[in-house]
Amino acid sequence: MIKPINKHRIYKNTPCNPVIVSPKKKILTFVKFSIILQLILAVRKNVMGMIISVRDVQQLDVTVWKAQLSPQEIRFLGTKPFNYGNVSILLLAESPSFDKEKSILYFSPTNVHVLNLGSSPETIIVEANPTETICPENEFKAPTGSLNKGDAHFMKELPTSLKQLGSAILHAVRADFPGELKLFPKSGKYVETPDNFWTIRPQGRDQSFRITVRGGPGNFDSPKSLVLRPDMTGYSSFKVSNSSQIGELVSILHQVRRK
Repeated sequence: MIKPINKHRIYKNTPCNPVIVSPKKKILTFVKFSIILQLILAVRKNVMGMIISVRDVQQLDVTVWKAQLSPQEIRFLGTKPFNYGNVSILLLAESPSFDKEKSILYFSPTNVHVLNLGSSPETIIVEANPTETICPENEFKAPTGSLNKGDAHFMKELPTSLKQLGSAILHAVRADFPGELKLFPKSGKYVETPDNFWTIRPQGRDQSFRITVRGGPGNFDSPKSLVLRPDMTGYSSFKVSNSSQIGELVSILHQVRRK
């Protein structure tokens, strides 16, 4: 028996059984979709207006801070491109507000990029685009004991244009890899001691740092933006030219075979 077609119903053809959708159901579906869309927009608006405050922050340099944020808190801030070592690294796309007296750092969650998610609460926070220039030594001094003699010499000899990036690299590396840089004047390289598994050389001409690491390019996971090239026997080299590459640098150092 063939039933008459209800003109108030719409049939959607499928390979098997037809799905019947009434006009009333279509209206309800549209209303639900509108409500969900409004909720999404409301959440986005709320996030845009949110300000995160991090307490007990230690300022390591003009654009570098050290804080204690659990891995769970870091996950709230965004996805992670790397997951190496104990220390998390955050990059702030815009200048944060730092209350020196209360040691509180304020920033928007929409300006945060998670460069590395570590396994401990120790976190290095780096500002990518500071609105101010590097402060003279008499206006800002790194905390006593934060840099050893070799690392301090490295920072002192850097040209002003490379101080921000150099400081961010050094503090991020030192958070996971204790050691001391030693200058070899002939090559211009600062070599890590006591284990020379990496070196760093400032290059003022193209505003970058040339890094060499122990191991051939095939010994490392392929980085996103860093280009590893064969260097002297048993080593690879690459350039770091902006703070967004620090997470990749740290991930490569974690893959180096240590003595």
